[in-house]
Amino acid sequence: NLVLVNNEEEKKQFRKLNKQGKVMVVLGAVDLEKIKKFKAHHKNFLKSYDLVFQGRFHPQKGVLELIDIWKKVTQKKPDGRLAMIGDGPLMERVKGKVKSEKLEKNVKFFGWVFDGPKKYSIFSKSKVVAHPSFYDSGGMAAAEAMAFGLPCVGFDLKSYQSYYPKGMLKVKRGDLEVFAKQIVKLLNNTKYRKKIGKEG
Repeated sequence: NLVLVNNEEEKKQFRKLNKQGKVMVVLGAVDLEKIKKFKAHHKNFLKSYDLVFQGRFHPQKGVLELIDIWKKVTQKKPDGRLAMIGDGPLMERVKGKVKSEKLEKNVKFFGWVFDGPKKYSIFSKSKVVAHPSFYDSGGMAAAEAMAFGLPCVGFDLKSYQSYYPKGMLKVKRGDLEVFAKQIVKLLNNTKYRKKIGKEG
């Protein structure tokens, strides 16, 4: 009776059904009530992490490229810290790359962390969220962090035009240099960082 898709762009794949009004966008969601309650009871976190990533350690999510990006950021901010939430088939390769790039002191792995106080405290202690997916239908991992007022940097994917019209600085897909520069820009300018975070 209906085809459910994740964003406006995906509706175009079902031309005939879309003309008949049989394609519906079902957006992902973040539990803002839970987050509001947490924030009301937990204030004044020290910012321990400059950057946070949440997602599957999978080629789609750009996790190996994120280490390249982070290497570029640490050249400008040698004491920068990256929090990585998640796990997946690329975990060992990511850890190997962190070691080979001598970034062990700059990256902390948390593994899978479910919604709730532990994850929320990591977001609260972070300044910026990275979402370097190469293809995506929505990307709710970024939305959850953005609910904590974190600005996001991601690649300019079509699905993000409707999902993230604000709050995400979009970079040409695959441009790791500019991706790193946008992170550094946010880290160096607290007022700008808060402005983009508030938009999110």
